[in-house]
Amino acid sequence: MEENNYGEQSAVAAGRKALLEIKDLLTGVAFPFIITLVISSTILVFASYSGELAVSIIATVGGEAMLVAALIIFGRANGSAAYKKTALNSQKRELGSKEEQVMCRTGEYAVWKGIVIGLILCVPFLIFQTIELCYHNLVCSFCLQYMCGWAYYPFSYMGEGFQALNYILIIVPVGAHTLGYWLGKLKQEKLQRQIAETNAEKKGRKK
Repeated sequence: MEENNYGEQSAVAAGRKALLEIKDLLTGVAFPFIITLVISSTILVFASYSGELAVSIIATVGGEAMLVAALIIFGRANGSAAYKKTALNSQKRELGSKEEQVMCRTGEYAVWKGIVIGLILCVPFLIFQTIELCYHNLVCSFCLQYMCGWAYYPFSYMGEGFQALNYILIIVPVGAHTLGYWLGKLKQEKLQRQIAETNAEKKGRKK
């Protein structure tokens, strides 16, 4: 009986930890997802209205560049916040804290989280693109152009027969956010070292 109870408690704890991590990941996705929608519905969609191929390509390249820059910025913010929480939770654990999020290490830095956040950003595109390839319809075509223009337009100039290549472009948000996430960690890591050195100096002066 004790073993069964322990197993049930472990399963509940694991499930709770998973829910907390999912909540944290979705929080990290919120602003990057909004910016992808904004860029897709403004900058990139301009390419579909231009009669000049050169202008369309420039609009597409410019939009992709803006998307990469924005995701690196948001990735840095997410990575910095995650590493700061890692340092803070580590200190709390040393002091014997039993807080749920501290014990579960929820929201702490891990490279895979930067990758997963980028992948979550791509979920709407993956759904619409897959349906569109299996069954062409106006709803998916509209969503791909206005919500997922970052993935739709680059290969659109090659014709409808090349739509399957759009999947390659998930590298853009995943790579940009992961890079930013890592850079945010480096920035916060440096800051935490400076804080530790400052605290050590203050303690030395008191002695």
